[in-house]
Amino acid sequence: MTRPVVVTEPGRGHRVGNVEFLARTVDTPFFNLAVVELEPGQGVPSHVHDEEDDSFLVLDGTLSLVVGHDARSVQATAGTFVLVPAGTPHAIANYGVDAVRLLNVHAPGGFDRRIGLR
Repeated sequence: MTRPVVVTEPGRGHRVGNVEFLARTVDTPFFNLAVVELEPGQGVPSHVHDEEDDSFLVLDGTLSLVVGHDARSVQATAGTFVLVPAGTPHAIANYGVDAVRLLNVHAPGGFDRRIGLR
């Protein structure tokens, strides 16, 4: 069976809060692709994805991360890519004064379904 081509125009993704999914599990089982916007003070506390890698490409602003079992602190500016392997604790936050925009990939797919999209 051939899957259809997916074209998601700007602002036309499927939203869950501040996350806009451009590619969902229904589109491909291999990954989820989303644009995430974090306003100053927003973030996600430390958590682990047991079954998937989580990655971030910072588009705008500075994303603060705490990653790994050693709680490594990373200040990721625009253009920085961070890959967090499955089973690795990580937290993200925007401690700056400007919004942070990032491209987020979970692989394999399924993350979108766990946070409410079908």
